[in-house]
Amino acid sequence: MTWRQYIKDKSTKGNLYHFIEYKKNKPFFQQPLKITVDDDITHTYYMVRNIVYRDKQILAMKKDDDPNTIILVEAVIEGGQLKYITMLPDPILKDVSVLFDDMNE
Repeated sequence: MTWRQYIKDKSTKGNLYHFIEYKKNKPFFQQPLKITVDDDITHTYYMVRNIVYRDKQILAMKKDDDPNTIILVEAVIEGGQLKYITMLPDPILKDVSVLFDDMNE
């Protein structure tokens, strides 16, 4: 008979957590940083805040040439690096924008 211990996403007793699940719920970027997006034209953004919403890394970014506009995107991180950013779908955008309301004050 083999005894195995399984690590679950949520602790049932004590404080035993799956490390990857813990990392998902923590903002990946702790400090503001500069992000350059290169499509047909190169754009520079400044990431001012990173939150986690429904296991997604959400970034609030300001454009270099228009600092009064805040853009909310989802950051896709693979292997500990930012791979790409995508626009948020409208239902999630409405929910997440409420979390960032204090930035405009």
